[in-house]
Amino acid sequence: NGKGLLWKIEKEGATPSFLFGTMHVTDPRVTSLTPAARSAFEAAETVVIETTEVMDQTKMLAALMQRPELTMFIDERSLESLLTAEDASVLNKALEARGISPASVSKMKPWMLSATLALPACELARKADGAAVLDVKLAQDAVTAGKNLEGLETIVAQLEAMASLPMEFHMKGLIDTAKLGDRIDDLIETMIVLYQNENTGMFWPLFRAAMPGGEAKDSGYAAFEQAMVITRNRKMVEKAAPILEGGGAFIAIGALHLPGQDGLVELFRREGYDVSRIN
Repeated sequence: NGKGLLWKIEKEGATPSFLFGTMHVTDPRVTSLTPAARSAFEAAETVVIETTEVMDQTKMLAALMQRPELTMFIDERSLESLLTAEDASVLNKALEARGISPASVSKMKPWMLSATLALPACELARKADGAAVLDVKLAQDAVTAGKNLEGLETIVAQLEAMASLPMEFHMKGLIDTAKLGDRIDDLIETMIVLYQNENTGMFWPLFRAAMPGGEAKDSGYAAFEQAMVITRNRKMVEKAAPILEGGGAFIAIGALHLPGQDGLVELFRREGYDVSRIN
């Protein structure tokens, strides 16, 4: 199932629903839906995204404040205390190139900082101007159109999945991202082209090829895929079940969750649904 963004989900007795793979960026090449995806979205009675908390920043921040350890070091540790002098120099240069003071983020958990460094300057600029990533844009359009809006997980659950991985993995990922420098632009551009061509099965090979490392990298990515994709996929399928029973849903989830034996397309099939690609 490594090719395709829009999938029709059918089961006897229910109105067909659709599964759509998103990319969490504001690039207009991504946020402009194909005619088939737009038609499926407009016909849906219910729109589903990963978490509806992204619609209300105040509510999301309030939830995160209840679990500060998911975003910040709340003990004696800091980023500097977990880095060698060489890696600290690499990170500081990357931060300063982005106009970020290393001291201002010293207590930030590495996965939060990696998410910032992994975005090209053009993406950060669009976000600063108020542009929404595709998932949020779909949710906003759904609310405007009077559709039901549902989420499959919480922001806390997403960060708990991140926090479940070894700190060493996250620190290495942060430094590897910092080492990419301007090549992060090439990585994101390649992802967008793959997304436009609906080659979702090529995302993991791209990550493995682009990031530095060896065998340790492969084992680290396997753990990441298990925690951040496979485990979450199973929970998403459970949460989506009653929504699909009602029919007429448009489920918009990161495209990385679609392909593979443990991807959403295959998992829905195992639950007895007919899932077919829509070109």
